Amino acid sequence: MNNPASLDAAAGTLSQTERRPAEHSFAKADADQKTVVPVLRRVARVMCAGLRTALEPIAGVKLRIDAPDAEFTQFDVWCDRQAELVSISQFQLAPMQGRVLLKMEPVFVSAMLDAFFGGAPREMAAPKKEFTQTDIRLIGRIARAIGERLGAAWNEVGSFSCHAAGHSTTVDGARVAGPLARMVAQRFRITLPDNVRYELELVYPLDGLQAAEQCLTPAGFSDESLPDPAWRDQMSQALAHVTLPARSVLARPVLTLPQLADLKPGDIIPIPPARNLPLIIGDRIFARGSLGEQNGLAAFRIETIERG
Repeated sequence: MNNPASLDAAAGTLSQTERRPAEHSFAKADADQKTVVPVLRRVARVMCAGLRTALEPIAGVKLRIDAPDAEFTQFDVWCDRQAELVSISQFQLAPMQGRVLLKMEPVFVSAMLDAFFGGAPREMAAPKKEFTQTDIRLIGRIARAIGERLGAAWNEVGSFSCHAAGHSTTVDGARVAGPLARMVAQRFRITLPDNVRYELELVYPLDGLQAAEQCLTPAGFSDESLPDPAWRDQMSQALAHVTLPARSVLARPVLTLPQLADLKPGDIIPIPPARNLPLIIGDRIFARGSLGEQNGLAAFRIETIERG
């Protein structure tokens, strides 16, 4: 006859075993991951600016786009997270082996469609069962625009070319790798002016990234080799509103102290024809030119820009 205490102890041990989280090899950043993380960060920064270029003409509004660090996972784990209906465009990023996937959610497609036709993004009353032909046409347009920016972003770190390689509206139609294949998912968060947010996702094959290492330029390994494009874009926008005083000096007549003391209303101080007049910004000479007239107003014509 079994000892009840022993059975309870065995059950407790089994319960603890069942509750123990499964170990996942991608929870730690191994040496292989560390070689691609700096490149992915740099490409993601360039892609943030590229996505704005691709999506703002469709959305009709300014977008804020940022990218958290990429996630390392397995292909079957990533597939299990996807909804029944999803837009997945495939790209070949030659000479990288494997396919790169672009995932767009139906809510994002609907929001872009509303914005494209001049409306505001609105919540869907019920999840979409399928994409309409208009949705598919817009998805194709967005995918082409993003594909161009994807190729340009990877050309910042090496010699790559991006080509469309198919599209699917289900994850089953986009099983481009084995279940245990190592993948890298890079999310992009898109924020509209009303603080409405959506996400896009690019999924790379990790083995393909590692094999393409030989195609990277030396600068491609540096995480800090170029300024952050998002920062550069924000700085350009900020500088566009900075105003500086501009002035020119027509003449600098010299008067003696007695002449200055004798000046009275109606006196005329002769000014010789002046050339090579300075255009002064702040306290520095920015350019030189001459005075003239345009549309009935006095005008300054720039002839040379000062160096330095």
